[in-house]
Formats: sequence, C-alpha cells, structure tokens
Amino acid sequence: MRRRTLLFFLLISGVVAAQDVKVLNLKSNDVIYLPTTDRLYVSTPEGDEYGNSLCVVNPYFGTIETCYPIGGSPGVLAVSDDEKYVYIGLTTSPEVVRFDLESQAIGQRFSLGNAGAPYGPNFADDIAVMPGAPNLVAVSLMSQLTGPRHTGVAIYDNGVRRPVTTPVHTGSNSLAFDPNTGILYGFNNESSEFGLRKMAVDAEGVSVLSVTEGLFYKFDDEIEYVDGKLYSRLGQVIDLSGDTPTLAGQFDTDYNLFNAGVEVAPDSNVVYFLNSSFSPWLALQTFDKTTFSLIGEQEFLNLGGLVRDLVNWGEAGKLAFITNDNLESQHNHLVILRNCTSSITASPVLEQVPGGCPGDTLLFQASTGQGPVFWSNGQVGPSALVTTPGELYYQIADDQGCLSLPSNPVFAQFDYETPAPYVQVPGSTALCQGGQVTLSTTLFPGTFGLLWSNGADSETIAVTEPGVYSVQYLSLNGCLSGPSNPVSVFALNEPAPPQPSITVVGEPVHCDNEPPTQLLAPEGYSGYLWSNGNIYPSIIPYTSGLYSVQVLDGLGCQSAPSEPVNITILPSPPTPAVFLSNDNFLYMNIPINTGIQWLLNGEPIPGANSQVLEVFETGNYSLQVTWEGCTSISNELYVVISSTEEPNQQEKYRLFPNPATDMAYLRLDIPEPRAGLVRISSLEGKLLSSQALRAGQELQELSLVSLPAGFYLVDVLDGNGRRIVAGRIVKQ
Repeated sequence: MRRRTLLFFLLISGVVAAQDVKVLNLKSNDVIYLPTTDRLYVSTPEGDEYGNSLCVVNPYFGTIETCYPIGGSPGVLAVSDDEKYVYIGLTTSPEVVRFDLESQAIGQRFSLGNAGAPYGPNFADDIAVMPGAPNLVAVSLMSQLTGPRHTGVAIYDNGVRRPVTTPVHTGSNSLAFDPNTGILYGFNNESSEFGLRKMAVDAEGVSVLSVTEGLFYKFDDEIEYVDGKLYSRLGQVIDLSGDTPTLAGQFDTDYNLFNAGVEVAPDSNVVYFLNSSFSPWLALQTFDKTTFSLIGEQEFLNLGGLVRDLVNWGEAGKLAFITNDNLESQHNHLVILRNCTSSITASPVLEQVPGGCPGDTLLFQASTGQGPVFWSNGQVGPSALVTTPGELYYQIADDQGCLSLPSNPVFAQFDYETPAPYVQVPGSTALCQGGQVTLSTTLFPGTFGLLWSNGADSETIAVTEPGVYSVQYLSLNGCLSGPSNPVSVFALNEPAPPQPSITVVGEPVHCDNEPPTQLLAPEGYSGYLWSNGNIYPSIIPYTSGLYSVQVLDGLGCQSAPSEPVNITILPSPPTPAVFLSNDNFLYMNIPINTGIQWLLNGEPIPGANSQVLEVFETGNYSLQVTWEGCTSISNELYVVISSTEEPNQQEKYRLFPNPATDMAYLRLDIPEPRAGLVRISSLEGKLLSSQALRAGQELQELSLVSLPAGFYLVDVLDGNGRRIVAGRIVKQ
C-alpha cells in the first residue's frame, strides 16, 4: 500500500525526541522502509542526478548507497509483506514496475490500460499488495486528464488484470488490506461522499460489498491499517471487527495545519501527528493510543515545505519523510529523524573562509578525526563545496549514526558581479614628445578599487607610453569586473607644449565667504585640461585640493601637468540673525556659545561674548561669530533707548531676572481674574514645560530647574485661552 499524505503514525516506544535531523537533497516521490535490509527505498522523478530511479538510502548516515534506473518518473511505492517485491507506479507512463529485491533488477513491467474517453490512460493512484500473496496487487487507477481522477480499482495477478473492476468516477483513492480477512478497504478522498468501501477480492477481480459514509470528512485524507483498525490523517480510528465499519475514536489534532504520514507499530502505546504548514517548521503532537488524550508537543524548525510520505524506519522514533516545496510543488528533500543522543558531546567548529568572486567555488573544511560529516546544504563528507551565498554548518555522526550538535554557522559570501567601468579621455589620445595623455574613470558604488592594464590603481592616470589601455573594478574580496572599453594611445612625432605654470589671483587659503581665488593658465593655447575636469583658461576653485593644468596645442599634443597648487577653503560659521526682546535683550537665532562678539556701531563691546545682550544705549547692534579664523556678521539692528530708566515702563508685564538661573518671575500690571496657563518653549516652538497662571496674583513664579542653559520663549494665556504675554527669557 502506498504511504502518502497520511497524518499520524504509531511508534513502538515513547515520545520522539528527534535530537538529530538529517536532510538529504534528493527530489523524491515516495519513500518506504524494508526491515530486512534496514534501508529506505525512495522513488525519484525524472530530471536530477538520481532521477528516474529507485534509490537505496542508509537512514543511519543519510547517504545514498545505490540507485536502480527505472524510467517513467517513478511515483507511488508498495512492498509485499515478504519483502520480495517492490511495486512502483510510474507517473509518465501508464504502467507498474515490479522490482525484484533478491536479484536487484526489474522483474516485471505491466500496463494499466486505458479507461477510454474522456479519461485516457490509467495511472497508479495507490497500490496495495495482498498479504500472503506477493504476486497479487490492488491498484487504484486514476486519469491524468479529468477530475475527479478515479477510474476504478483493479486486481493484477502476476501482472495480468482480472476482469472485474469497480466503477469509475467515485470509488477508492486510498487502499488498505485487512490481513486477517483478506478484505480490501478503499476510501474516496476526492468528493464529498467520503465513502469507505468494503471490497471482496476473488478470482474474477474485485467487487464492492458495502459503502459507509460519515466516518471521514476531508479531501485528500488517506487510510492506514493496523491491528484491526483503520487510521486517518485527521485522527479518526475506524473499528473493522463488525460487519459495518464504525468510528472507534477521534484524536483531537491541530486542524489548522496540514498533516502528513501515518506509520503504525503494533505494540505502540502512543499516536503521533506530524503537522506541517507553509512556514519553515513542523509540529509533532503526541497522543495516548487508548484514551486519545494529548501527551505532548514538539516543534522542528527550519524544515520548510509541506510534509508527505512519512515512514517509520526502526524502533524508538526513527522517522523519515519527504518535504514538498510550496512554490514549485517539487519534492525537494528527504528528511530523516532519529530519536537518539550523540556520543559526541562537543559542538564542532567551522572556520570562516574568505569570500569568493562570482563563479568561484568556496571550500569549507570540517574538523578532522571524527565520524561522518553532514552539511546543512545536503553534502556529505569532510568538506563542502559552495557556489552560492548562504549560511552553512555541519554535524558529525557517531558510530550509531546519531548527529552531534551543529557547528557554529558561517556565511558563504560572494561578491556581486559589477558592470565594467568606462574610460574617459578628457583630451586627445595623441602622445607627443615630452607630453602625456590623461585617462580617467570613476568608482562604481560598492566597488573598492581599480586595476588598470598598466598596473595603476588610481581614478586618473597619466600615460607616457603608447599602447592600448583598459581598467577593471576591484571588489573587497579582490574580484575583478570585466574590462572597460579599450583606449588606444598613439605616438605623434611632434613636441608637446612646455610644462605650464599656474598664476594664483587671490589667497590660496581663504574662508568660503571671502572673495574666491582664481587660477590662470598660460594664454595662447587651443585647449586646456584642469585636474578637476574644467577646460577653460581660468578656473575658480570651490573646494579644497590640489589643482594642476595641462595645455594642448593645435595638433592635439598635451603638455605634462603643471606643478599643483594647493587651495584650502575654510568653512565660515553660519550668518546669525539678531532680534530684540520686549524687555530690551538682544538674542540670536543659532545655538552656538563660542566665538561670539557683540558689536555697537561696528565696534566690539567689551565683555559682550554671551548668547544674549542686555541693551542700555541707543545704536546699531550686530553680532560677529568667529570659527577657526573665519567670521560671519549678522544684520544690524537699530535700538533706541529713551532714558536711563527701565525702557519698558509702559509694558503690561515684566520677566525678571533676565538672564535667570533656576527661578524667574512674571509680574503682571493687572492680575488675571481667572486661572490661565504659562508655557515655556524652545526657539523652534517645542513645548518644554507648562504651569498654571494663578488667578488674582500680580507676581507669578516660573520654575526653570528642568531646563538647560539657553534662550526660551514664554507665552501666557488667560482664562479664555487668549495670549496676554509673549516674551523671552535666558537661563544661565
């Protein structure tokens, strides 16, 4: 019988611990276990290295021992109870192959015939071998052209089809023999009838004795026989002891997940449900076989895809199953679980290797002197070859095949392939006597260097020999891009112009708010090439650096570059703006506290070096800010002081002292009859603190304890929410 997409399994003993997980990168259609050989047998679809075969896998070490070519993209598998034959349903040919395990060769190949229009050729949906009769099989036939797919159940005796079959369309997709009675059971899992058919097999073929509905209720569910009962992946247990099958019990599994694989051990006292999802994890639920109660739950991470074809390959929770890729619907991996603890107690160590270039192969080496090594990318052996980026680790198997803890993970790093650079020729490619040709390129984002064909590594090179020149990008790992466009530099039997000199007009070191420096090349040449790419006789440098120039004559000959001129442009401070508060304090709009000097009528005010200045006399006020020798001066603000008395006698309020420390005061000429609000904000308008304006009080305390030194805005709102004060205060 095929073991595919069934949902739970019984094991001989306790809960599966599954400390080790072996993942074999083997595309597979079905898997079975043969106790006599202690090996897994896997059918593989066409296309890969091991495709179109029946492969034998050592489950202890997760290695492929041999593969027998079968052809026809082998699919569903079934084995006779004496383990003499393995029956293989093909997926690209309407046939079944009988593989002889003793001779290790194909012993028979028989056709499944044609169901006629519109069904077409028959293929094997499921196969069940009759107990005690290794030459007799029941085949659930299906069409690959229609839905529903079922085209009846047929009996094949030594490859010859018996005449009587069950009807097409609605029948038995999943098959199981009862070895005690010889009755064949079949479950309809593709229509809402969900009928369980009881069928008799005789010399004429197979006939339906009864159909029981209501026992199962989900599409693609399947059945497995053990000890007089049928089990389904959704947890139903069907009692077969009476004339009519009845529901014996129900395991309460997680119906939100996709269940996979039932494998039964007769003396087990537990039932396991292996549930999968579209996420990279699996959930193993453990139930008591008799009471149907949940015993425990365990998760397996990083095992992506849906699960199918689960089998038991020994005692104590040894399991194997196939994972199905969610996106491409390919059965990509064979996963082997083993309930054992490795005798290797220390985690192995994996050394990082340098990154590679596109197309390279990186070699990773496991530590030596221990057992077989299994890599996370599916490779087996002391070393792993990696050609694509990704995380890698390995485990070591002891003499029982139990895997150690994983090594530390490392990342196989490959540089991205970059486009080839482009060579620019600012001037002529004619190389004249005593001159040179300039070639340049620019670094591509993510590249770390350049390599010219003459060995140079700068963005701009001076060529003094004729020839063909190109350049390549160099990555962090030393990978080279493709070469650039080639540039041919040819010799011209003409003298190059003499080396020019640069005339500097202005100061080579100046602030950026001062008149710029001008650089002049000699006059009278047909072309100019400055080191910054400019082509005019004179330039104005706007950035610091070394500047040189080459001159070109009418024949295109370039001179050698001039001696470089070093230009340094110092940044000046931002130009401040000054304002006058309503209580005669000058303040500025930029948050600086060094290099400050207040001016009155253009002259420095002695000691006036703070952010705020209290005004006592009439005049033009401005602020000068100096950084590293560069100065910016604010606008001038004309302030009139009418007397030596307090300038704001007529104002309705006063903030004092100003500047203040931790406490300031607000005096109102007319106390507010209703309580209001005092708000203190930054110059940018961000509210920093607020407090109540008490009703009926002329003098209000303002706490500045929580504020750092600086300049702040003070707004006062009356009981109606109208602003009655808009002032400024400085905290020292």
